[in-house]
Amino acid sequence: MIAIMILFSLCFLVFINAMSIGLVFPIFAVLFFDPTATLFEPGTSASVKTFAFSTILALPNICMVFGAPFLGRASDHVGRKLVLLVGLTGVAFSFLLSTFAIFWGSLFLLFISRALAGFMDGSEAIAQAAIADLSVGKEKARHMAFATFAGTIGFIIGPVLGGFLAEPSFTGRFHYEIPFMISFLLTLVNGITLYLYFPKQPPTHEYPKKIGYLAILSKGFSIAFDRRIRVYSWLIFVLQWALATFYQISTLFLVDRFRYSSGDLGLFTTFVGMSFSGGIFFVIHALLNRFQHVNILKAGIGFIILSLLIALSLNTSELFPWISVIPLMLGIAMMYNVLLAFISNAVTNREQGDAMGSSTSLKAIGWLSSSLIVGWLYPHLLALLGLMLIVSLLGLISSTLIKTKD
Repeated sequence: MIAIMILFSLCFLVFINAMSIGLVFPIFAVLFFDPTATLFEPGTSASVKTFAFSTILALPNICMVFGAPFLGRASDHVGRKLVLLVGLTGVAFSFLLSTFAIFWGSLFLLFISRALAGFMDGSEAIAQAAIADLSVGKEKARHMAFATFAGTIGFIIGPVLGGFLAEPSFTGRFHYEIPFMISFLLTLVNGITLYLYFPKQPPTHEYPKKIGYLAILSKGFSIAFDRRIRVYSWLIFVLQWALATFYQISTLFLVDRFRYSSGDLGLFTTFVGMSFSGGIFFVIHALLNRFQHVNILKAGIGFIILSLLIALSLNTSELFPWISVIPLMLGIAMMYNVLLAFISNAVTNREQGDAMGSSTSLKAIGWLSSSLIVGWLYPHLLALLGLMLIVSLLGLISSTLIKTKD
């Protein structure tokens, strides 16, 4: 059975990481459309700002596609702890760069900082791999759910705190920089906690001394298409793409049509996190030990489809994001940890880092493709919601191919 302190240290790592990311999440939609911000030249069109907003959300995910397989493989090779410490150092530096980018009004430096954050942020995948190393049987899905729950609590606290820290009435002139500085400090605390309490683990196996980055990247991508896990990989992409598309549509919709401030968006993002944490709590305590995991997975896709039907019926109302997010997040909570457990059980102990790194890459690809599509199609809200519904139905059809036993 996994040691309580080790599980706690991993969950605390995911919690702090999610909170530090959540602190800055509500900032961009407001920052990019604030006429007093200095990132854009006066008179810059709304279409250019919308494209920049989609790009700033997509960029970390582009870089995560290339960073996550490398970090996952490296964690198998040199141990989880060292790679986590290196990754957290890179993420902390990226938050510091973002602080200076906003202070100086440099959009280019802000892009660089977000790219670095994406490449170095593999902590959740590596933490999940470490949990997989130390869990057996049905414990695996439950322990992974604990880590996801911890991350969700961090994401609940982060956005509402970051949103209010960015309010001009609260902080004055430098309001947009403060959440990034707080995230920098939290990430340092995360690294110190990890260093003190997470035990050093030996590599899961040895690799040849000389192995090129392209070979690592190729393995990280190819394992997603391995026949053992390719259906699970596709479903990981579906749920992440649905989450990313919904979040971006909702934040743009609320800012554009109802003039939400950063504080308002922080509250909405916190509500998203609360819906997800409620779903995770329900999954852990009511579903995992009572139903077959494959049935939980299929029901989760059904809840996502239900949320999209609600969104289509309320597409002109301010209530559409607030109501439809509840079944959406319940469905994603039901799918996510079951899929991670299926993936972990399907591969060998030697491949845990590769498999979890691949899952993070799929998450990044989902957010990247979503950002590009939303940036292109956002004015056509019904088309975007309809596309989400089609992709979710394809996911439901794909889930019928799963024959695994729990």
